Amino acid sequence: MAQINSWMKSNRLTAGILVTVVSVVVLGAAFLGIAKATDKPAFCGSACHEMGPYHEAWAEGPHSGISCVDCHVDESQTARLTHKFEAMKEVSAHLTGDTLFPRLNPAEVPDTRCLRCHETIDPKIAGFDHAKHSAGKPCVQCHATAGHDVTVTELEQAGILNAAAVQKMASAETTKAVVDGGAADLAGHKTVTCSRCHTMSKTACSSCHTPEHKPRGECTTCHTTGEQFVFVHPTSGVECADCHKRPMGHTEDTACTKCHPAVGQKWAFTHTAGRNCADCHDRPAKHRDGACTGCHKHAGVDWKFSHPTAGSTCSSCHTRPASHKSGSCNQCHRKAGVSWAFSHPGSGSTCTSCHSRPGGHKSGQCSSCHKRTGANWAYSHPGSGASCSGCHKRPGGHKAGQCVKCHKRVGRSWAFSHPGSGSSCSGCHKRPGGHESGQCVQCHKRVGRSWAFSHPGTGSSCSSCHNRPSGHSSGQCSSCHKSPGRSWAFSHPRIPGGEHSSRSFACKNCHPSGYGSHSCLKCHDSNNPDD
Repeated sequence: MAQINSWMKSNRLTAGILVTVVSVVVLGAAFLGIAKATDKPAFCGSACHEMGPYHEAWAEGPHSGISCVDCHVDESQTARLTHKFEAMKEVSAHLTGDTLFPRLNPAEVPDTRCLRCHETIDPKIAGFDHAKHSAGKPCVQCHATAGHDVTVTELEQAGILNAAAVQKMASAETTKAVVDGGAADLAGHKTVTCSRCHTMSKTACSSCHTPEHKPRGECTTCHTTGEQFVFVHPTSGVECADCHKRPMGHTEDTACTKCHPAVGQKWAFTHTAGRNCADCHDRPAKHRDGACTGCHKHAGVDWKFSHPTAGSTCSSCHTRPASHKSGSCNQCHRKAGVSWAFSHPGSGSTCTSCHSRPGGHKSGQCSSCHKRTGANWAYSHPGSGASCSGCHKRPGGHKAGQCVKCHKRVGRSWAFSHPGSGSSCSGCHKRPGGHESGQCVQCHKRVGRSWAFSHPGTGSSCSSCHNRPSGHSSGQCSSCHKSPGRSWAFSHPRIPGGEHSSRSFACKNCHPSGYGSHSCLKCHDSNNPDD
């Protein structure tokens, strides 16, 4: 020992380094031993009393064969040694008494630690799609109690219950799922697999259902639970504008319930009496001034228009039309307070007080021709006893005599009707210059109808009406005009010999001296067709 002390004095630096190395090795071995011991679940259950309920739940749960650090610490040795320094916070909490559970921010367990053992996930639950439910969510969101399921009662019995945290977490867990912790407690709802994990009464309908209408908040606001989940209009807690659009032109300054007061019933529109009309309605263009109730008198009912009674002044609302008769309106608009329709004054009124006689109109009493007194005063032509010349002037060149001889529809249309065959044509018509003498009916045969010209038949003599043109051939007209009684068109006679037609040569080749003679000498030596 004396030699060792002597050597250490003479080799102080070396001795110091050696002592440090030995100390580190010893402390390191001790730390590793302690670290290894504290990794065991038994340490958690015995060292800290507040961990007792969790240790017991772990021991009875499905993960009893898995060490605590396998879920709460990453896999590498470096991570586990580093975590020992993090664990000093737990020692501090133990010594300071801050050991109440559950915590609002529980220990973090990444999915990578779960997947060390659960590479393939097949829950074998009918109707349940694990991939769909787990998308974007950590495993612990649904499997928070997989390692140790500790009840509130157990925490309270252990004296470590954090009541405030329990209350706050309960109010926030409306859609959180807990495996085998759900309840099918929604009356009338169809039995579904979801209730194994979800408490139906705490799960929002929108978690499973997509409404056909636009989003308007949670379904239960309007749909009561039961067999049909029928719609019931809410009576409070919502604004009308959440579901309904205010109609075009609707007032913007009035609460809906002021005009739709049947809250929770039919919501029918009810017009409110005593309100200022201008709050909702714009006065129409050119509308009269004054209080609306002067003409819209059914207050609180339909507010339809009611014309003021006879005591009102027409000019306060109506402008007298241009050229309208002056005087009191009710002389012609007599249905006071009803329709105020126009009623023509009776026969005792003077027409000229309202109407001006048209230019060129007959003088005399209006009632002579406008006979429907007090009705429509329509024009009625005077009867046969009246003189036509009293109203009508005989047209220039018109036949003299009684009008009714040709205008026979007396008292009706007085339309012209041609006299019959017994009348003399010359009484009305002058024979045109150069016209044939004789009876008109020989050529104008549609007696009493159109008197149209019809050419006499073949028995007539052409010369009695027609003069033979100068230079014309002698002989019978029918030799060349062969359409008797029709067009009497010219047809060329047959040329002797039959070798030529009337279209073979120009007319002057055969008729050099006019059409009354003919010659073949322009082409032949003789006029004899046999030469």
